[in-house]
This record gives sequence, C-alpha cells and structure tokens, in this order.
Amino acid sequence: MNLLNQSGAGKLYEKNGFLIPVLSGGSHDMGVQYGALMVDAMQKTWDVLIKPQLDSGILMQEEMQRWARRAYISCSTRNRQWYDGVAQGSSWPTENVCMLDQVMEYGIFQSKCHSFAGCTSILSWGKHSANGNMYIGRNMDWSETFNEFPQVLTVRKPTDGSYRFAALGWPGMYCPFTVINEHGVYLDVHDGTSMGGSVVYVERPSILNELTDMMSEAHTLSSLVTRLNGILISTSMILSIGDEHRGASMECSSLGGNRLRSPDDHSLVVVNSFMGEHWGLGKRETVSNSLRRFANMTERLKENTGAVDADKVRELMDLRLFNDDGTFAANGGSTKPIKQDADLTTHQMVTDVAQRTLWLKVPVPDYFSDWTAIDLKQLWN
Repeated sequence: MNLLNQSGAGKLYEKNGFLIPVLSGGSHDMGVQYGALMVDAMQKTWDVLIKPQLDSGILMQEEMQRWARRAYISCSTRNRQWYDGVAQGSSWPTENVCMLDQVMEYGIFQSKCHSFAGCTSILSWGKHSANGNMYIGRNMDWSETFNEFPQVLTVRKPTDGSYRFAALGWPGMYCPFTVINEHGVYLDVHDGTSMGGSVVYVERPSILNELTDMMSEAHTLSSLVTRLNGILISTSMILSIGDEHRGASMECSSLGGNRLRSPDDHSLVVVNSFMGEHWGLGKRETVSNSLRRFANMTERLKENTGAVDADKVRELMDLRLFNDDGTFAANGGSTKPIKQDADLTTHQMVTDVAQRTLWLKVPVPDYFSDWTAIDLKQLWN
C-alpha cells in the first residue's frame, strides 16, 4: 500500500486505485482525520452528486438543511461527534458533511416509486464451503456516476470501546454499505424499495447512521439480528448478514417491519427482491433483473457445493449477467461491468471472514482495478 498522507493518528493509503483511510482515536478524532485526509475526494464527490442539483434548483438550500439537520439531531453521540470532526478536519460546513453522507437515502426519497439499483451477495459456509469457513461475495450495483470518484475502504480503530471495522463505500458517505468488524460480524446493504415500498420516513432516524452504531457494537450475528428486530427503519432495504458461523438475510420494509430469512442449508443468495416466504408477497422481478441474478447465483453455488473458498467466490463474482449483445449469458452470474439494464457494478468485495481478509475490485472498464487483497488484521493492529 502507498502512504499518501497523514493527519494525527490517521493515515491515508492508496492501493490499486482504492483509497484506504485508516483512522484511530475517539469518534471526533477519527472524524477530524477523515476530513483532513479525504477533503479533496469529498469535494469531487460533492461536485458530481450534490452541486449540479443545487445549481439546477432540483435541491433547494432549505431542503438540504432539513436533511442535514435530520441526520445530525437524530443520530447517536458517536455519529454526531464524527460529523463534527469531519467538518473540522475538512473545513466544510456541518450541513454539507451531513448532506453528502445522506445522499443515498435522499436519492431514494426523490426517486418517487422506482427501484433503481440492484446488488447481489453470495454467502457460503459450513458444509457448503471447502473448509467450513464463511466466504462472502458482494457486488455493489449503482449509478455509473459513482465511478467518477474514488472507491473508499474506511478502516476505523476506535479507542472508546467500540469495535474496529472496515467499510467499503465512497468519499463522504459513512454508512457501512459493505462492512466487517473485528469480531467477524458482516453486513451489506441492498436497495429494497421495489418490495418493501419507496416511502422514506424522514421523522425516523436515518438507518444509514443506525447501521454504523450496530456494527460498532454487535459481536455476533445473533446480536445484530436482535438489534435489527428492535427498530423501524427509515427506508426499505435488504441486508446480507453473517459472522464466522452462519449467514442470513434481513428483509426490511419501511412500511411493514423487518423479517429474517434464514437458509435451509449453508449457502445463501441475496438480491433486491424479498425472498422470505412469510410476507404474503409474490416474487417480483425488478428493473435490475433481481430474479435472474438470484437464479444464476443460486445455481452457481449449487454447482460448487463443498468447494467454495475465496478464490472460487472471486471467480463466481466475475461471471457476467449479460453477453456483450445484451442477451442473458448462459451459465451466467450477476456482474454488470457496463450498464445494460438499470445500473452497473461500481465495485465488488469478497470477504474471508475467518481470516479478516478482503479482496476489492472495480469491474467497470474505464475505471478498472483488478482484485486487490487487503489484510484487515494488519491494518487494525
């Protein structure tokens, strides 16, 4: 890894195009480090996502202030101290810091009744994997504009008793979109609005902040599930969750609560359609071909029962959904390196949970970065 900069106890590394801020201290201290180290990348992200909406009048200053205030007043002390630190370190207004962090939930709010994203995760453990360990592959599918700024792995080493974790996302967005903590508890986020409803509850705390708190405090999958059972979330999503011993999915509706989907065996595929049998809903296809991706990856996992390891997961996550001509690939997978339906695969992450090792990739040709190994034990220590 290449050391680019340092601020206090924080260091900013780069590896194969990925930015990796490694932060240490209390929440405020880590926020200051992040702001100082990441301000240039944050500005680039702001200029792509927020500034055009402000300039065109789509996003008014008053509305931005409402979203920023909601994030700030409803979050935990941990997250509020982080926001204050990022503002101090970057010399940004706090409302800009909060607004950039909330851009995903704001995007769902303004999108009306339309599911516009599709992600895929696969989990293999126990009898299904080669050695019984947990292996997870995850595609983050989103707008192609999210490749116009860096893909960021933020590594936190708090000193307040919270758990260390590493989360993959983008500059200025702190939600654990794909995250593992020091105890091996894993979570990733999928858009669930096509099934759970597009309603965003602005008078509930942002789920983006609440997930940060959960991953800072949950030491087992059971602990995480219990926390998720106890909240009403602000926007519909589907979570892949797991630890060293088992995996599951939590299907979350802003209108109808949360329901756990546990597999019958030791493997699981998660997409953007609710697959739980007890919702009373029919299986619903999405504009991002969720059911096709689900069928593909379920079959690929079945074909590799008892043989899955990190190498195999990377191989499976590289399988494309479409041929170049737009037809569905025979024996295909889920990855979309170019936009052929509603979105493309902005980045990927494969996790060897037991070893706390990650592999990151950007499959998009114009921004391509091949599988890049990250040893979290080394960074956390």
